[in-house]
Amino acid sequence: MIIAAFAGTGKTYFCNHVEGAKDFVCMPYKYFLPETDSNNVEHEKVKADFSLEMNPEYPSNYINAILGKMEKYKYLVIPSDSRVLAGLQDKHIPYILCYPECTAKEEYRKRYLQRGNNEEFIDIFIGGWDNFMKSLQHDAYGAKIILAEDKYLLDVKERIDKIIL
Repeated sequence: MIIAAFAGTGKTYFCNHVEGAKDFVCMPYKYFLPETDSNNVEHEKVKADFSLEMNPEYPSNYINAILGKMEKYKYLVIPSDSRVLAGLQDKHIPYILCYPECTAKEEYRKRYLQRGNNEEFIDIFIGGWDNFMKSLQHDAYGAKIILAEDKYLLDVKERIDKIIL
């Protein structure tokens, strides 16, 4: 099952603590990354770095990679990028959409700062918070789990498993 989760919901933590889960990051598909950074754990610091060159094949290259990986994992965890979600919908691929309640904006700002995201990333996700939340709320395709302000993906694993069954 594909879990499409908003930034800061604990995708990596979930995957590090749940058997059969894969944190399938989009950065290597979305950008042309410098060779030295392609496997670097410092990705949080370069997310939304305006100096990175966008890959013109994104999101189709990422969607194709998702299709190639989804059978290998019980939980394939991806970001909730609206273009990727639209591509999954076009291919009739189900997903569970996980995102925070609208009132959690300041909590997520703290999460981004704590994990070392750069100012550009924070400006995009906090500055565009209301638009992101509206877009996610209007997604009528995927099953949804709205996370309370103090919750992470791992906290709702039982709910995820009920949807999968």
